[in-house]
Amino acid sequence: MASGDYSSLTSRLPSLGFEAPLTEEEKAFSKNLRLRVWALTVCACAHAVFFLRFLTAFRCKILDGANFPNSWLAKYRIMKFNKGCLRIGVLGCGHLGKQLVLSLLALEDVTPVNITISTRRPEKHSDLTDLGVKCFYDNKRLATSVDVMFLCCLPSHLIAVSSQIRGYISKSCIVYSFITAVPAPRLKHLLAHSTIVRPIYFFHSSPWAKLWDTGKSPVEALQIQEVIEVTSPFKETYTPCLNLKWFEEIMYSVLNVGYLLKVPHILSVDILNDLLFSPSQYVEAMDNPVLLMDESFVNQSCLQSLSHNSPFPWFDLSSVSMRDTPLTLFLSLYPSLLQHFSFIYRISMLKKKDQPNIEDCCRSLTSQKRDENS
Repeated sequence: MASGDYSSLTSRLPSLGFEAPLTEEEKAFSKNLRLRVWALTVCACAHAVFFLRFLTAFRCKILDGANFPNSWLAKYRIMKFNKGCLRIGVLGCGHLGKQLVLSLLALEDVTPVNITISTRRPEKHSDLTDLGVKCFYDNKRLATSVDVMFLCCLPSHLIAVSSQIRGYISKSCIVYSFITAVPAPRLKHLLAHSTIVRPIYFFHSSPWAKLWDTGKSPVEALQIQEVIEVTSPFKETYTPCLNLKWFEEIMYSVLNVGYLLKVPHILSVDILNDLLFSPSQYVEAMDNPVLLMDESFVNQSCLQSLSHNSPFPWFDLSSVSMRDTPLTLFLSLYPSLLQHFSFIYRISMLKKKDQPNIEDCCRSLTSQKRDENS
């Protein structure tokens, strides 16, 4: 049937007819809106995967031979749940929530049993439960049982959701909010929780227009190097899709994990430098890198109050998101680091799932303890 004949199908059905066809301007707006949704979904999934890989790598470094006072207790706390694997929760499983879960299963070193979803319509996600993902409708139960909780609910549902989980979120849980319309201080107040990562996205159609024509799902798109390049928050060749404050928030959230595990601040910085600059992390070593220091995260007065074996203090991530931090100044003084971080991001996102992950670290630690006891 020719395209002009479709209108005859609804000629005698007034309820299905249009008063007038879409104008060219309206068609362009509709296409741009669908492009925007697709691009932001791809970016959101990519950055969530990178964050989980970075957090997992930090925990794995502690398990894999890091020695400090009470290091056995820190390793016990990591190993206490899920044999050391991160427990990931997704609150809300609409379009973004489902694409996030599919991306984690396809691209991240996480098994389905380590993902829990709380949604009002769990029966709609039998395809995920068949894979082993736990799916139910109990927001309070989710909040009490995960290490990282992704908030994917609608802004209009936030008040009801926060009333259900307020006071039940563990201090060790990192809340990663995709409700970008709600500022961090407001989220902190509603949830009574200070460890909140909240990415702020921008949309510029120019780098995405030709990628949109591929029509790929976020999972498929994130296996294409060109798409990964565009999602990088560190690129300077075009306007990034993400506020760089996001990187500061994930760095400080990782240091909060070190605080809870009582990791000395000097060791925490050494681990971060190892993850970001070591050639052992499937990247070439940076020539004469400007390494992170204690002063990169706290001011001098705070640093002077820390003993050699004390961890960094607890960081309020809502303050990190709203104000300049020592890390803000550090990154501004050494802009060349952003190019290196962009390379780290790209290599991490292109990493194959058969490379070492935290489960390998856990098995290594378990066998090491077995050898010590024999």
